[in-house]
Amino acid sequence: MNKEHVLFACQDGVCVFKFVGDLRHTDVQGMDSYVQSLFQPHKRCNAVSVDLSQTRYMDSTCLGLLAMIARYSIAADSGKPALVCNNKDMLQLLRSMCLDQVFVLVERGREQLNFQGLEGDTSDDMQARLIYQAHQALSDLSESNKAMFQPVVDLMAEELKNSRK
Repeated sequence: MNKEHVLFACQDGVCVFKFVGDLRHTDVQGMDSYVQSLFQPHKRCNAVSVDLSQTRYMDSTCLGLLAMIARYSIAADSGKPALVCNNKDMLQLLRSMCLDQVFVLVERGREQLNFQGLEGDTSDDMQARLIYQAHQALSDLSESNKAMFQPVVDLMAEELKNSRK
């Protein structure tokens, strides 16, 4: 297995993220900025796909990052991104978080891509901001998610506000 947990490839305007292994918030640091940059006015992505075929576990921050990817893709008129997943337990988790509403779920993805590892800012402030944004995006997907994650979002917002003083 690769030591990288999040890999990226872009070919012919299709940007593909590949999540490998057991993913936690520490494995996706800096990805929020990278995802945002893909959808700027000079956007690189006409379509987005996320491959979870080698993912065994994702914490709520990683799930929220998926929600952020979908939100940016839809807002940039790139449509719903594809989400490759063939693990029934992972599919159940994705559906329970309402991610099936903002992704097109597929069983097979693109194979012959040149994936590269992603590295991002690992500062405590950037990590806190990512966790906050990811949980906010996850909360925005449904009322049940909001009930589950809003206390975390409120606490993180207060902590971020206090850290800027």
